[in-house]
Amino acid sequence: MISSAPLHLRCKEFHSLKVVEIDGFLQNSKKQLIRSLEQVVRDSDPNELDSLIKDICQNYEELRTNEESSIKLQRQVSEAKQQYKQSSESLAPLTIETWDQYSQEPAPSLKDFISQDVEVQLPLTQEDRILRALPHIWQDPQCLLPDDTDGDDLQIRGGRIELICPITCKPFENPMISKKCGHVFDNSGLNNYFESYPSRDCPQGACLQKLTLRDFKVDELMKLRCLLHLKKVRQEETNLDVL
Repeated sequence: MISSAPLHLRCKEFHSLKVVEIDGFLQNSKKQLIRSLEQVVRDSDPNELDSLIKDICQNYEELRTNEESSIKLQRQVSEAKQQYKQSSESLAPLTIETWDQYSQEPAPSLKDFISQDVEVQLPLTQEDRILRALPHIWQDPQCLLPDDTDGDDLQIRGGRIELICPITCKPFENPMISKKCGHVFDNSGLNNYFESYPSRDCPQGACLQKLTLRDFKVDELMKLRCLLHLKKVRQEETNLDVL
């Protein structure tokens, strides 16, 4: 085979050329960070918690950077393959008559078609949402996040997120979020609310969304807010005892 022939003509592996996907590894790493975060918040000394959370945030940023690089490289290779093939197909077919031409002229290089101007929009998973929020809610567990909007959906009162269940009027223990309207309630309150009526309007005032218990899932972000809030309260109590 003539080495100067276009790659997609002389190399049958051309069409299967792709970047090794590491998406599964990255997503599992994020989940592991979440598990580590929960353990750190529960078990660590309050004086060490700030440093440990900063380490988790830094690890997440590194994962996010690697994810962006991986997606960008996948797109670059895919687009380069397409452009390379289109460019090569404009050349004369590889025949006995064009043999000398291909033996004398260098073949196009795939790397010459790789563009550096590739825009990448990273997916945002539940783990991303929690880890992105971590630097903010660690400083203030009731703070609004940059992505939050003013409105009743987030149970905002005075510019702060409520950590009290609207049904039980007690602090959240097992917060559950509606997949349809985004309102959050404690699991115990929901069980009581739907005990006699399997399908009802959302318990949040003025929300007429029809819901069942199946429409709720664990609100991991609210769960973390409550965990951090409790940790800070206990830390403040400890500091007062010392004084």
